[in-house]
Amino acid sequence: MSVRQFLARPPFSLRGLSSEDLAVFCAALTHDSYSNEARDAGLPPVQCYERLEFLGDAIVEFLVCEAAYSDERRGTEGSLTDFKIASVRNEHISDMVLERGVGIDGALRVGNGLLEGGAKQISPKMRADSFEALVAALYLTSGMDAARDLVERVLLRPPVPCSADRTC
Repeated sequence: MSVRQFLARPPFSLRGLSSEDLAVFCAALTHDSYSNEARDAGLPPVQCYERLEFLGDAIVEFLVCEAAYSDERRGTEGSLTDFKIASVRNEHISDMVLERGVGIDGALRVGNGLLEGGAKQISPKMRADSFEALVAALYLTSGMDAARDLVERVLLRPPVPCSADRTC
């Protein structure tokens, strides 16, 4: 799936991105194995998601803390901390990305070493790191409100229950 196709779908629903903005999202969906293989093959440099993930990690943690703090039912500092720790764990982020059908696995560019029988071998950490990089890319291209909306939709809102005919 192309990055444009990925970003046109929910929860992003982004269309008409400039080439500069698209490049930021491409980096957010590029594992270092892909960029290292491109470099080793003598191709032009390809940015991986590591720098964006650094920023996105901080943004996700801030937005989770902000949401927890504004919810008076969360109570004490200890319960706020427990909520934050549980919410920003790589495994939790990965599970929520899968549960919400974000589709990172299909769009993530990985090196040949992470392909097995044509299928990508995406770890929960890779999925979470790429999600955090996508949050940073959204912050850089569209601002904090857009990043907040993504984090709320994927990590903080309860799932929509399915109806009797299994439509969700």
